[in-house]
Amino acid sequence: MTKLTLKQLEPFAYGYMHCKSDNISMRIASGLYSLCENVPLDIRPKTCLASLDRAHAGSIVNCMGIIYDCGCGMQCKDYFIRDEMEKYPEYKEQLAEYLEYFKNKVTYDIFKKTCSQNELDLMANNTLWGGTWGGHANPNYGMFVALGTEKLREKVLCHKKEHPEAGEWYDASLLILDAVDVLGKRFRALSAELIQSDPENARIYQRIYNALGIVPQKPATDFMTACQSFALIFYLDGRDTPGTFDQYMGQYFTDSEEDNEILEGLWQEFHRTRTWNLCISGSDENWNDKTNTLSYAILRTAKKYKYNTPNLTMRCHRNTPEDLIDLAVSVIGTGIGMPVLYNDEVVCPALEALGIPPHDSHLYAMNGCNQIDIQGKSHMGLEDGEICLLKCLEYALHNGKCLITDKVCGPRTGDAKKVKSFDELFALYKKQVEHAVKTATSLSNRSQRAFSENAPNPLRSMLIEGCLEKGKDYKSGGPLYNYGQILTEALADTADSLINIKHFVFDTRKYTMEQVVDALEKDYEGYEEMYNDFSSSPLKFGNDIEEVDTLCADIQRHYFTELMKYKTFRDSENGTYGGGLSTFQRTGRYGSSCGASASGRHKGDVNIADSIGSVPGKDVHGPTALLKSVMHYDQSLAKSGFVMQMKFDKQMFNSPKGQAAFKAIVKTYFKNGGQQLTSNVLDAAELQDALLHPENHKNLIVRVGGYSDYFVNLSDALKENIINRTIISL
Repeated sequence: MTKLTLKQLEPFAYGYMHCKSDNISMRIASGLYSLCENVPLDIRPKTCLASLDRAHAGSIVNCMGIIYDCGCGMQCKDYFIRDEMEKYPEYKEQLAEYLEYFKNKVTYDIFKKTCSQNELDLMANNTLWGGTWGGHANPNYGMFVALGTEKLREKVLCHKKEHPEAGEWYDASLLILDAVDVLGKRFRALSAELIQSDPENARIYQRIYNALGIVPQKPATDFMTACQSFALIFYLDGRDTPGTFDQYMGQYFTDSEEDNEILEGLWQEFHRTRTWNLCISGSDENWNDKTNTLSYAILRTAKKYKYNTPNLTMRCHRNTPEDLIDLAVSVIGTGIGMPVLYNDEVVCPALEALGIPPHDSHLYAMNGCNQIDIQGKSHMGLEDGEICLLKCLEYALHNGKCLITDKVCGPRTGDAKKVKSFDELFALYKKQVEHAVKTATSLSNRSQRAFSENAPNPLRSMLIEGCLEKGKDYKSGGPLYNYGQILTEALADTADSLINIKHFVFDTRKYTMEQVVDALEKDYEGYEEMYNDFSSSPLKFGNDIEEVDTLCADIQRHYFTELMKYKTFRDSENGTYGGGLSTFQRTGRYGSSCGASASGRHKGDVNIADSIGSVPGKDVHGPTALLKSVMHYDQSLAKSGFVMQMKFDKQMFNSPKGQAAFKAIVKTYFKNGGQQLTSNVLDAAELQDALLHPENHKNLIVRVGGYSDYFVNLSDALKENIINRTIISL
């Protein structure tokens, strides 16, 4: 067995430490170059392509103690380095030096040192968070595929002449291109060896070998070379989000048997490595449809494999082909929760209201779960933070006190027991929200600064328009658009709570504010009648009740408008923050962190709203009523994904009548201002059986709060949340 060198043990750290420049971008580029030069390689025949594995168990990320992650920045795994010191005593001294050097360079830890104790408490009890990581990205992978490293190198050198003051920053980009070339040459040499040693898969290795004779240095010439070029840069970049894949790869795709084999191989790799979001179709600024042959092939591939990943998004608009919609509906009917449907007619104007011109707003793609980005032109946060509105109401009702920890976490806005009107109470709530917004955006901006100064990204900067042109990093205001996105939790819960207080305290006067506050502090102990009144009240969002729906829309409008008062660190002049709602897997955690609420919910109950719709199970008047409620929101205010999640009966959905009804729902919702629709197609009996016999349902997929996952993998809180959702029979 060949003895590992220190370079092979910790390739990134070695390159970073041995860089002759003190420039942080150069050091990161040097680390990535060393990684490409020294990391062990393999080629998985099923993938049909050669690429680094930076995501999966056993991947290169899990084989190093010192890592640069494109989303999380610098990381240092203390335990891993210490294990290496024991295993390789001959390198103990050097590894100890690495550990000492890098333990103070972890990007998150640098940010955390800027946080006050109150801010840490607010994050710990799930009131809010801000920043903490660098976010997802949509680089212009299509430009890399179309140019190759040689022409991209020329572009870097051209802009370097324009900005001599940023010379080393440009040199970092050039070194990254050298690293990609090295990686391509190493993979080509490996494929040549495998042609001889693995004759069963020699055909695939030969194809890879031939492609790597062209790319990454030269422009791609067909779908194979395009995908191979894409795979090299995409996985080196951390396998984040392909974005509008059909748009920049469609010109190479012929729909031949070979091209479909390559697509399916890449799809399997996307799934294995948990790639985030791939977006298809859409419109241009003149509302011309941009669907192509690859758009259809991607839907067919998703239907064939029925994977829960990658997230698949389809953009819809007035001229979307009917047969594309039909195919998408048949894919949704498999139960994978995808494609998620987005409405260009709402998203594009919302982006244009920020100042993004139509020719760029129509380039938007989804990122991560459901966040919005401009492909190859922006750093939109993805995401920058999140606020639980129900927790803000808790602070308003208890003068800043958290009912879970008994700490005073919110501002002292006054004694809610003494308020004389609903408007006065609503004003207290708004003050808490405004404080939370100020705190979350402040945290996010400090996080952005920490990433800008300590974890720049020379790789992504080359592939985002504006960075090379300005001589500024992707994380330092280089992209054309540098807006922010703060997400939302418990929107409907907050409305349900406030409307109950309005009705039972100020309208009917059955209870006093003193009684309500006391009941919530005691988790309704001794107030069982009030709990029954609150929980069984028909005044619940999602049932087409004008008063409730108007209040919920007011809550959303106030919050999103407040966010837009603040600017990002990335662009302190134009980088406005915007709001969205994409709960991911955090819903249960937020519910468990909230005290009893006036919606008729006990302390720590995990069953809170997982989308912009109702609290699960509280919409009792059918899908039309639910959508009419949701249409009260001004969804053009949402600058990030504003997730509407619905659950449909599997048997009914997959009938011709059911699918026609679903299409009618989508078209009506989008025509009336809906931004997004996520569809779960499930069988209630199957869900219940999966709780009792998970071993029989390992492939059961459900949509959570912005992504799909296997039901058996979810926490008990998320399982309960999903089962409680109303199943719609079409």
